[in-house]
Amino acid sequence: MKERFIKLSKSEDERATALHGKLITVDLHTHIVGSPRARSMGFGTEFERQRLRNSGVTCFCEAIAILSEVFVDSMKELGSFFSIVRKQPDISVAFCAEDIKKAKKEQKQMVMAQLEPQTIGLQLDRIEVTYGLGVRMMLLTFNSRNYIGDGCGERTDSGLSYFGLEVIDRMNTVGMMIDLSHCGVKTTLETVEASKDPVLYNHAGASVLNSRCKRLKTDEQIKAVAEKGGLIGICAVPNFLANTKRQGIQDLLNHVDYVVKLVGVDYVAIGLDNLFGDHVAYHRKVMGEGSGITSRIGVKLVADYMEGIESLEEWPNITRGLVSRGYSDQEIEKIIGSNALRIMDRIIG
Repeated sequence: MKERFIKLSKSEDERATALHGKLITVDLHTHIVGSPRARSMGFGTEFERQRLRNSGVTCFCEAIAILSEVFVDSMKELGSFFSIVRKQPDISVAFCAEDIKKAKKEQKQMVMAQLEPQTIGLQLDRIEVTYGLGVRMMLLTFNSRNYIGDGCGERTDSGLSYFGLEVIDRMNTVGMMIDLSHCGVKTTLETVEASKDPVLYNHAGASVLNSRCKRLKTDEQIKAVAEKGGLIGICAVPNFLANTKRQGIQDLLNHVDYVVKLVGVDYVAIGLDNLFGDHVAYHRKVMGEGSGITSRIGVKLVADYMEGIESLEEWPNITRGLVSRGYSDQEIEKIIGSNALRIMDRIIG
């Protein structure tokens, strides 16, 4: 794995290694635990505990890949996730920022649960139910329209419904983080305005660097979230950050650089959206190529993988890349973990 790492001088290498070892690292969006049903659909492989250890990441925010819009099916997926995690001797479920800080001191790893996509139907009380089960973050819409609002892949961009406004208020009340990564522009901006708490794009990027991809965020959207005190988590999804045959860690760093220059280092984080398995093969199988979801969100599957950040085990390459780009220790600390902790402290305690 190390042969794919960014090359650094001896002093830079020692600095990056030390920083990655001592700092709290948070990945705001992953698919690395999974469930039997998700794997049956080709979404990831068996849970691989050693690969998580190799990443050195303190906390992964696992997006439960709900493959049904039936609430009971969603809860089965969530239960399967918790069952897998609780069988691991040195990994636990995180319910708040303090859990993550404690885990770092004890040299353990944490996983925080989030729901993707939203499956509460028209039942507001399901927000309390999922929070009580351990969910601490929820995506409002996926790429298409639901009862809350429009996704980024919809034909129109109609914004939030009245029910959507109620959902935002209820999530604020219980202390659940709001993710807007797949939402349409109007839905996004209206949510930023309506929410009492900061909101997140936990796995996105800057559309100016790949304007064809509707999953990335315009400067207006990025500024709106930052002004609210929220976060822009930069992803590593193949064919999202760039539209070239070769893509990878440098593209991720380009998006970090752009957002930092646009709104400041306090509003940038990491949410790779990694999975164990072939991400592009999954997109071809489930999302379709040349039609369906990929075309609706402006994605063309031109690259087969992300060089230097394809695997969760390459997470240290982010720290190395930030060192190579001239970021200070304090700036690196914010981007790879402390910005995420700040939001968690404020919203979920």
